Amino acid sequence: MNDLQDIGNALTSADEETRRSALQALRSCVVPEKQALLFTAMGDESWRVRKEAVESYVCSTPDQGSVELLLELLRNQENAGLRNSAAEAVIRLGSLCAAPLMIMVDDQDAEVRKFIIDIMGAIGDPVFVPSLLRLLHDPEVNVASAAAEQLGVLGDTDAAEHLMQALFLRDEVLFRFSALGALGLLAKPVPIPGELIQLADQEILRKAVFDCLGAISDDSSLDLLLNGFSCRQKNCRAAAVIALYNIYRRSSSTSQVKIQDALRLRKEHDLIAGLLELFDLRNRALAEALLWASAMIRDTRFIPLIIEAYADERTANTALATLKSFGHEALDKIIPLYSTLDENGKSGLCILIGECGYAGFSAIIHDALHDPSAIVRTAAATTVGKLGMTASLPDLFLLVDDTDTGIFAASVASLQALIPSTPDAILSEAVHFCSSSKSQHRKAAALLLASLGERDRLLLLIKDEDPEVRQVAVSAVGTSRIETAGVMLVSALSDESPEVRMAAAEALGNLRDPETLTALERTVNDDDVWVQSSVLKAIAKIELTRTVPIINAIHTKAEGLLMITILKICEEIHSPESEGIIRYALNNSDRDIARQAAKSLEHFESGCP
Repeated sequence: MNDLQDIGNALTSADEETRRSALQALRSCVVPEKQALLFTAMGDESWRVRKEAVESYVCSTPDQGSVELLLELLRNQENAGLRNSAAEAVIRLGSLCAAPLMIMVDDQDAEVRKFIIDIMGAIGDPVFVPSLLRLLHDPEVNVASAAAEQLGVLGDTDAAEHLMQALFLRDEVLFRFSALGALGLLAKPVPIPGELIQLADQEILRKAVFDCLGAISDDSSLDLLLNGFSCRQKNCRAAAVIALYNIYRRSSSTSQVKIQDALRLRKEHDLIAGLLELFDLRNRALAEALLWASAMIRDTRFIPLIIEAYADERTANTALATLKSFGHEALDKIIPLYSTLDENGKSGLCILIGECGYAGFSAIIHDALHDPSAIVRTAAATTVGKLGMTASLPDLFLLVDDTDTGIFAASVASLQALIPSTPDAILSEAVHFCSSSKSQHRKAAALLLASLGERDRLLLLIKDEDPEVRQVAVSAVGTSRIETAGVMLVSALSDESPEVRMAAAEALGNLRDPETLTALERTVNDDDVWVQSSVLKAIAKIELTRTVPIINAIHTKAEGLLMITILKICEEIHSPESEGIIRYALNNSDRDIARQAAKSLEHFESGCP
């Protein structure tokens, strides 16, 4: 379908797909010939046809004359689809349309002016800033408001002063909303005139003023925002808290102390209930601001909500730091309520006790070790090690049997932490675990014996009948301080389990013992690609140059994971030969390899490590 008349006829078809296909055929025609048909198709009833028309027009690289005709479509008041398609095409063409847009923005039709302003913001070219600044004084408030909004979007901070001036010259609420929002987006700290503070007296503008101050003000807005904590409207209260938090974060230490002291003076005022009412974990910014405020004010009424925030992984760290700032006061408030807390509250309390080192609350931890909830037992097991609760050793030994992997890991980690205090008792139980029929026990034994430096018994576990036990034992040796660890790990490179061999290679890499290089080099040709990759990484860690002859020998045959590993090591080698290997892989049929090669070449050329 190449004849323009045939294409035009197809564009009048009742079938949507026929019309869309006609537009694809139109792409081979030159712009002047197809322009009218494309403009007609931009007003089609089908959004898929309109999309195709826009795509065809943009890809045709229209000249200035064609662009000016396209802009005329923005005046169309009868077909919203046509007008929006034209706007999309203008935005796609971007700065190519800048000159005619800056002329058209003075159109007599206010609706057209507003439409042009919105397009300018979508294009985002700084060349539009002077035009938009002038339009802040447009007689139509909708136009002036649109200009203010788009100045915020364009992000030219020099516009802040003009926005501030216009904010006080125009008293329309709509414009002031837009100007305040734009000032907040620009986030340029400026002196806060009294007129801006006075705008908060208008209830309808109060939240917008608070939002703006949070972005541009210093502690000079402190009193206004503190008064905002008691606002009747919840959204204003929330905006005041977030704004003051943002100001605090960017303030000097002197200003931070001033804000902190002012907040603590408000502790006796009746504002805590209003703040508690705002708490909503779904609003991350508000939750963080309230946690900050609670740490500053330190009113124990916040504690239940802080516990709730700790249970959410998004705010857990902040909540824990906040609880710690309360000190014993927090615990004295919570302990009597322990039995009424849910599992998240109980686990949070256990961790808080451990993090703060409050050994006086060990009875709570001891009881929590037997809690029905796995997350509570895990938290309690972790805290036993932090507090050095040697009296709870029997409980930890029992928890090694727990089917929950998190509890097993926490129990063993705490036992390792308690070794300096009770080495004999832990060694005795580890020896008992060694001869247990349960692989879980033998895994725990491997980890504990490594921490105890028990070489001979660890050697037996490296040869255990269960490959999972052997793997844990090998990894444990890699983290131990046993002098002969390298020799022990080398023997595991020939294990029948690839997981064990891989663990041995990784451990040898972390050990960085040059005397193990020969054994690692013999394992490069392992049957398992994961082992091969781990061995090559280990050699690179110990002595990078030793990988060069290996890579030269195997890179033309390497595939998948091994080739990706080679490419990453070539980045580190950073030689002309390694660059050649990277470039060779750019055309690999494996997309993952080709993608890694492109990434490696980018790192190579930029000199990044």
